[in-house]
Amino acid sequence: MSDQAERGDTVTLNYEGRIEDGSTFHTFDEAPLTVELGSGSLVKGLDEQILGMSEGEEKEFRVMPENGYGIEKPELIHTVGSDMFAKTDITPDVGMVLKTPHGNCHITRIEGGKVEISYNHPLAGRTLDYKVKVLKVVKK
Repeated sequence: MSDQAERGDTVTLNYEGRIEDGSTFHTFDEAPLTVELGSGSLVKGLDEQILGMSEGEEKEFRVMPENGYGIEKPELIHTVGSDMFAKTDITPDVGMVLKTPHGNCHITRIEGGKVEISYNHPLAGRTLDYKVKVLKVVKK
């Protein structure tokens, strides 16, 4: 039996995730993540890169948008009037996540009395750089 991670194995790992502009969306300081490989818990590119890794192994790699959070879809971006927020206790701010009857969205731009919201994942369309360390592999 191989000690390398395979689909169906449960893997505990630490990782750092950066966007191509260098900003960090996850750091090693956060709690380790435990997932079953191939279960859909991770983006496809991350899942595929962990396959074949062993306990204690570290790896750095890049994941393109199509294997990450997907390509940004323009049809999931909408503009609403800022007056829509006047009836609420919400002061719109770029990056803010809103829960709507249509699902979660985030504010991407505020300009001239208009608020742009996107139902795309905040990391959609972004190239992601990962540094991963496998802490434990439990065979299926």
